[in-house]
Amino acid sequence: MKNLTYEHATEEDGEEIAALLEDTEFKGGISIAYCRRPNAVISLAKDGDKSTFVIARNADGKIVGVGGCTINGDVAYLTGLRAVAPVNIPKAYQLIREFCAENGVKLTYTTILEDNVTVQKMLEKKRAGMPYYLRHSELVTNIIRKRLRVKDKNTLALEDDGFYVLRETSGNELARGKAVEQWDYKQYVVKKYGWQLRLLKPFVKWLPNENEVLKFFTLSEVVAKDSSALESFLRHVSRIPLQGDFYVYGGADCPVKSIKYRSLVYVVDWDKAIEDVSKVQLDIEVADL
Repeated sequence: MKNLTYEHATEEDGEEIAALLEDTEFKGGISIAYCRRPNAVISLAKDGDKSTFVIARNADGKIVGVGGCTINGDVAYLTGLRAVAPVNIPKAYQLIREFCAENGVKLTYTTILEDNVTVQKMLEKKRAGMPYYLRHSELVTNIIRKRLRVKDKNTLALEDDGFYVLRETSGNELARGKAVEQWDYKQYVVKKYGWQLRLLKPFVKWLPNENEVLKFFTLSEVVAKDSSALESFLRHVSRIPLQGDFYVYGGADCPVKSIKYRSLVYVVDWDKAIEDVSKVQLDIEVADL
């Protein structure tokens, strides 16, 4: 599309960007709309040390394309890519690349739902003026119901450093992690269940209703001594007094029952110089996505 301008968004653009993002649904076993109400620019800023939305604006001043980037340390995450009209994607990527370079980024990545094959093929195709998207790993997100049965005499306490710490009766530490509430500025809304979950929902009372904002907390920085300690931690955490009927844990090692959705992790190779993506070290926290 001609007559588009490309620039970094300001807070004044936040509500319009939020509406544009909300118009997108992630398909799969659960169809989820990703929202950043009420102001997407302010919301994104809470996910990183630095952040930006690059926007494409038409001649009438309307935003027709957007792409977000958050930076934590020297690692950048690309998110919220959306366009409702043909845009010059390489030009938008150039602004994001410059933003990353100015802030000392050494590694950039993004995630795409496993079921979103169309976008995977689009990004994996090598194009002039575009970075390479190199498939790196799989990320499993677990939706776990609250108030699980506790099977042991371990104790969980919120300590001064903000971590919930699980200890044996002897006082030895078994596991720790943070519980982060984000739904006041970053929301997920279930738009539609796939047929399997639709059949299951009448029997699983904690599953949210369609078009309902999901209220939950997300675990981050979880470390456990072993699988048994992780299970105990997840059961005890399910009983902490935070809002919602469920919580989220990122990891393929989840030892309790959960609803899972899988995403593919891609390293974004700006310089097209990475020879072996499997050697790239990447530590992902679901709360940062």
